[in-house]
Amino acid sequence: MIFTRQGDIAMKAYQIDGEIEVGKRDWQKFSKEIAAGDEKKAKEKILCDLGSRQGMKRRSIKIKSVTEIPSGKVVDSVVKHQIGAK
Repeated sequence: MIFTRQGDIAMKAYQIDGEIEVGKRDWQKFSKEIAAGDEKKAKEKILCDLGSRQGMKRRSIKIKSVTEIPSGKVVDSVVKHQIGAK
């Protein structure tokens, strides 16, 4: 649980698969686990993360799928901590 001014928000784990543009015509696949309140926020978070860390423009990122992951199948230790999984 994350506590905010609006109240408690239950974080969920999402697996996001997509492609990023690495050249004029080349695309590289990616897969990332994200903790977010809902699917829309997970998409926004991956766009922000790739934009800030990789210097990617939003038009250079294609999100193919967003899938909720059960807490027992989360691999990323940061995401496990964020959703409160053990």
